[in-house]
Amino acid sequence: MNDHPQYRILVTGGAGLLAPFLVEAGQDHGRVDLTSRHDAQLPCDLANIADVTALIRTARPNAVIHCAAMTDVDSCEKDPDAADRGNRLTSENLASALPADRQLVYISTDQVYPNVSGPHLEGTEAPVNTYGRSKLTGEQATLRHPRGIVLRTSFFGASRTPGRKSLSDFVVDSLKARKHVTLFSDVLFAPLHAKTLASLVFEIAGRGLTGIYNVASRDGFSKADFGLKVAAHFDLQTDTAAIGRSTTQSGRAIRTADLRLDPGRLEQALARKMPTLQQEIEIL
Repeated sequence: MNDHPQYRILVTGGAGLLAPFLVEAGQDHGRVDLTSRHDAQLPCDLANIADVTALIRTARPNAVIHCAAMTDVDSCEKDPDAADRGNRLTSENLASALPADRQLVYISTDQVYPNVSGPHLEGTEAPVNTYGRSKLTGEQATLRHPRGIVLRTSFFGASRTPGRKSLSDFVVDSLKARKHVTLFSDVLFAPLHAKTLASLVFEIAGRGLTGIYNVASRDGFSKADFGLKVAAHFDLQTDTAAIGRSTTQSGRAIRTADLRLDPGRLEQALARKMPTLQQEIEIL
């Protein structure tokens, strides 16, 4: 990825949580355009190949960062066809419409890994729910593009998108409002702050990498510990927070409990260590 004002970057999922951070980070590399189904510079139904072909013709991107997705795990379980359209077909259409000399970066998920102890390594995929399976097929579609790259990740950070909240927003807002919340001790993960993730997306693309990479903090801990550490960072009282287990929640789709990722392959490619989760919390 060239640092040049004529370099054109197209970010899908313009109404999502990550998009504003990608726009901010991308401005150092070129012109950034946003697309989403509605209310974007370039509205597009990514599940429609004719619309996608027209979008690529209009935007003329040198790189596409594809973070549009159907991400609600329970909704995906209830409507597998919608999950397939949102997470596989959109990727397939972009890979088909994008010229072979352009870059296609797919923002994927830690939910493609099996329900076994982590940290997980690339090559050990076995999703346990519809969301994970649909994202995995989206990955496969992306990698059929000659310059496709898949970044498996999760993230948090103060939302810049109206009507959308991240996990850290939920914790902070709930505790400030003195609401009773349950923090799960049996779910482990290793997210990055959205600002760090956005910067890494452009660094990885700039190096011309292809293939699959875990993009995660170097360690990880439970969502309960995450919530408590976020509370400590903001000096918030936690007496309204209860520690519980996700398995007691009824009506939830099955999920992988240990979502920690091993970022060793990326660390080797970048020749440096990823930050710790505590360091990422301190960015809040």
